[in-house]
Amino acid sequence: MHLEHGFADLGGIPGPRLSDTAGLAGLLLAAANAAGLDPASAPLVKQGPRGVAAFLPCHSGFVALHAVPDEGLCFVDVAGLGPVHPQRGLDIVAKRLGARATRTDARRRGAVTQPIEPEPL
Repeated sequence: MHLEHGFADLGGIPGPRLSDTAGLAGLLLAAANAAGLDPASAPLVKQGPRGVAAFLPCHSGFVALHAVPDEGLCFVDVAGLGPVHPQRGLDIVAKRLGARATRTDARRRGAVTQPIEPEPL
């Protein structure tokens, strides 16, 4: 079994969009739907002194983001097991937030077959 994991750094986003907790909750649901994920509960969105953290647990995956409204930045992760499409979820987030700069990456993750050796000090 493998986990498809997509992540994005988004910039140039108007601060009020990143401060809208209700809007971010809806955005997580839209991203999950686009990626082919099935939400396991309602989104959790919390505003704190260093930005907004949002998380949506899904059956066999998740959508998460951290927004920094004062900087116009948003960091997003979409991951799921099996036939999911994280990039589609990332595209929805970038488009709806109106990101002017995007950097994305994707990884296929799976079972570790060899132990990870600690780095020498």
